[in-house]
Amino acid sequence: MSIRKRFNEIFGLEDKLEEEQKRFVHRVNQVIFHRIDTEEYITFRYDALFELTCFDLGVNANDVPNRSQYGAFEAKRALIRTLTGDNFEKTLLVLCILYDRLEILQSDKYYKEWLSKNIQSIISQSTCDVGVRWKDGFFYPSGAKELDESLIEKTLTWLNDYPNEKEDFKRALECYLEGKSLGDVIKNCYSAIEGIARNVLNNDKTLDNNKDELLSKIGLSGGWKAILANYINFAHDFRHASEKRHEIPKQEAEGYLYMTGLLIRLIIESK
Repeated sequence: MSIRKRFNEIFGLEDKLEEEQKRFVHRVNQVIFHRIDTEEYITFRYDALFELTCFDLGVNANDVPNRSQYGAFEAKRALIRTLTGDNFEKTLLVLCILYDRLEILQSDKYYKEWLSKNIQSIISQSTCDVGVRWKDGFFYPSGAKELDESLIEKTLTWLNDYPNEKEDFKRALECYLEGKSLGDVIKNCYSAIEGIARNVLNNDKTLDNNKDELLSKIGLSGGWKAILANYINFAHDFRHASEKRHEIPKQEAEGYLYMTGLLIRLIIESK
């Protein structure tokens, strides 16, 4: 527990989410971005890292003003912080990009591990839930802690042997985090379950046509047939929607995510 969180608990204080997200950004700037900025040419191949980060953001690196003269260099690329403007969501996105790009630029896993450990440490300093969790090089939305650990974080580990379905589930989480196209949360969750069912049953059938055999394989009682049928029917409204997506309340998208995590666990454990 962080000192500030302990202090708040003793004195009955409570920080607002917006305030804690700002502190998260300041800690990232101080601990992570500062080291990358100051050890840039020795350790992080900064020019390439900055340009790749800009590319992923859709920003022209040449349009971002360089730093003034520094040491032996006439001009240096801008600070990483320049790309975030101290915005919480942009800071999250840049951290994800840096993790991915460090894997390309560095053969030594130390730097990815260093980045990941520092992100976890910074999250642990928060006095309240800042709305995200860090797992496998990406941020995901946080809900109830117990459910997140069992049905979100562990699900990503269970899916290591199912790379395509893991990508589907990660896309669902990303769509949920962005809060846009929540219908895509449902579609990607459905695709993950359909893919796992095909893998476990060794066929190419749709989930509709696999549900009876799947329930038999898992060894669940008949009551689950209605649950799985409702899971499938709920998804059909979004999978076969027109270009104008069906809107869905965020809490329903979250519930579908948790149900998907539960189904993934049941299917994989049965195998």
